[in-house]
Amino acid sequence: MATRDPGSAWQPYSAYPGSEAGVLVSHGFTGGPASVLPLARRLAEAGFNVECPCLTGHGPHWRELATATREDWLRDLREALSRLKARSRIVFVAGLSMGGTLALRLAQGDPDIRGVALVNHALVFGNPLVPFAFLLKHVVRSTPSIASDILDAGISEPACDRTPTAGVEQVYRLAREARAGLPGLRQPLLVFKSREDHVLPARNAPITLREAGSAHKELVWLEHSYHVATLDHDREFIADRCIAFFTRLTREAE
Repeated sequence: MATRDPGSAWQPYSAYPGSEAGVLVSHGFTGGPASVLPLARRLAEAGFNVECPCLTGHGPHWRELATATREDWLRDLREALSRLKARSRIVFVAGLSMGGTLALRLAQGDPDIRGVALVNHALVFGNPLVPFAFLLKHVVRSTPSIASDILDAGISEPACDRTPTAGVEQVYRLAREARAGLPGLRQPLLVFKSREDHVLPARNAPITLREAGSAHKELVWLEHSYHVATLDHDREFIADRCIAFFTRLTREAE
């Protein structure tokens, strides 16, 4: 297996065990590849080719993220997806939080993507100030970190030291675009949602199931994790369900 493993929270991960199927895995806003590494590794161990890039601006210091845009992040993922397609006959996408929203946007514009798995993705927000980030960014440049919403007290999430308001504006615009494109989504969809999530409200999941045009869509509630579920108590459960989901879709494509 050819593998590039991150030496830090921000380095990308890739693995090519030689499978005909590949999965693009995206981390979320202010996080890094380390936040989804357990899922990426489990997929590789199950035989899937995997690409997990670090999105533009993401690192320990929030100022670098403040100038990044949703177009930058989509470009990062399209480049990683292109590498995956070059070595995989069939490709899937998965993402945590904003990474899930990015995965939706990719799938809405790329019929080569054959399935989508989302973990606590962002379409709507509980904080009423989020829609006004485009104004607030000129007054309040950053707010405290949103990282490490994790039930498991022994785990912490490497993330930016603060949350840039300009970045929140980008996430909000991305979420609006992804939601507008939901009726046109055609790929099978697997949605994981933590019942207790202190970053994004639970209604994201039923909204997605209701509005997505996918013929096959499934919602799985997570009972033992907060927002960063890919590092939390349900991380193995999430990986098991994703592996089963992508394996079934690969077989159906044969």
